[in-house]
Amino acid sequence: MNLAGEGGVDLQHGCVYGPVASPRLGRSLGVNLSPPGRKACNFVCAYCVYGWEDVPSRDEWPRASHVIDAVDRALASCGPIETIALAGNGEPTLHPAFASIVDALFYVRGQRAPDARLVLFTNGSTLSRLDVVGSLTRFDRRCVKFDAGDATTFGRLNAPSVTLDQVVRSLRSIRNVTLESTFVDDVSGGASNTTPAALDAWYRAVRRIQPLAVEISTPRATPADARLLSVPEAALEDIAEVVRSMGIPARVFV
Repeated sequence: MNLAGEGGVDLQHGCVYGPVASPRLGRSLGVNLSPPGRKACNFVCAYCVYGWEDVPSRDEWPRASHVIDAVDRALASCGPIETIALAGNGEPTLHPAFASIVDALFYVRGQRAPDARLVLFTNGSTLSRLDVVGSLTRFDRRCVKFDAGDATTFGRLNAPSVTLDQVVRSLRSIRNVTLESTFVDDVSGGASNTTPAALDAWYRAVRRIQPLAVEISTPRATPADARLLSVPEAALEDIAEVVRSMGIPARVFV
């Protein structure tokens, strides 16, 4: 979920990075809740260039006060921005103090950059937690990873810590989410989510979820040993057109 992935693949070493020019978010300030220079995620996506790392222990996460102070200082000096995005090195909702950080961030945004949108990027694994769900109202946009509509593809592509049924149930219960869907081809066929069967399952799941919108992309870089290929823009547009035929806005980013 690293926002810098729109222009690079380096792990962030601070709580705040940018502003960066994002085709999705405009001039955006990124907020990283993971420990410096370390991936903190409970998915192991086949296309992730960061590999696997154990989820940090409670005392390894940056302190909530440190995060908010860093954001406050950045907003005071970075000039006008359009978005403040919680993304960073993995899954931000895993931070033990996620809810209190979001509350404080909402306040700081109101003081320093009231016109900026507050955006969350999440893999959806914690959307059954009451503290996370309660924090969602603070965000102007809630962007949730959703790459597969069947359990087999979901497991092969995302190596998740939750089941697909859990994610879909959570997404159906939360209104106004934007799905962030990454498509890849796999020369071995194992992790591809662009086969006719995988796409049909994904379309059915999207129809069930009825998101606010779907944003479709393909990796610019993939792990060297994964045998994954980016998907041509024309094929991504074909996928987006099927989503649009459901009455759901869809955009492609390459």
